[in-house]
Amino acid sequence: MFTIQYEAIGGEHKMQTVDGNNRRKLVAHLASFPAPIVAVYEQATPITKTIRKELADWPGAKTRHAVRFANCPL
Repeated sequence: MFTIQYEAIGGEHKMQTVDGNNRRKLVAHLASFPAPIVAVYEQATPITKTIRKELADWPGAKTRHAVRFANCPL
């Protein structure tokens, strides 16, 4: 199970749970994510750096939020 931390319209941070254990599906979901992405967790472990790299290498289309997250300096 994965958790995406994102910034909602009001500026507060919210969490969205993504069921499953397939990182490729997670990256595909993040590529079309409609809000600014702050961090990504697998169980309770942060995997933000790894997912940023995988999202940067994603061959398909990405939302502006996904591009910003993938290109964010670590």
